Amino acid sequence: FIGFHLLPNEQNSVDAIEPTSGRVIKKNVMTKVLYEGLKLQRVPFNINFDGLPRGEKIERICNVLGIQWPLDPDETYELTTDNILKMLAIHMRFRCGIPVIIMGETGCGKTRLIKFLCELRRSGVATENMKLVKVHGGTTSEMIYTKVREAEDIASINQQDYGFDSVLFFDEANTTEAISSIKEILCDKTVKGESLTPNC
Repeated sequence: FIGFHLLPNEQNSVDAIEPTSGRVIKKNVMTKVLYEGLKLQRVPFNINFDGLPRGEKIERICNVLGIQWPLDPDETYELTTDNILKMLAIHMRFRCGIPVIIMGETGCGKTRLIKFLCELRRSGVATENMKLVKVHGGTTSEMIYTKVREAEDIASINQQDYGFDSVLFFDEANTTEAISSIKEILCDKTVKGESLTPNC
């Protein structure tokens, strides 16, 4: 439970509220019986995530990501509730095989967020699990296709040898005239009409 708190109401139910203002985000998210049962099982509700020690934040995110051996990959990266929620949303899309598009101003931390998430998922294993493609006005379709094939090779090795996924990250993807090639890869899951390697 990150980003909201739970509060029993008068209708024998529980509301989700915004922790700082107390504003109701959604009414009747669960029954009071379920809430009380979860409390008996010591499910942690209403914790101020931003107030937790860094090690506990890492441990909690690793529990959700299914990482057995939590390791802080970058002690300088700020683990705010906002950043954690973004990582969880990205992780859920990865699990469902949905391409992720992150938008924001230059320098707002998009690349660093993905790098941190990839390094966290790697748990100290000495391998590359993120292929960063710096896209610019001169990037051609052939350059993009070459990077995709390289990323597939890395992903295949990581999946076989270490059991974790890899990420192909197109940085500043909107700056190239070859955007249709990126669309083909993300949406059609093909390269020049040929299917991408499955499960990579």
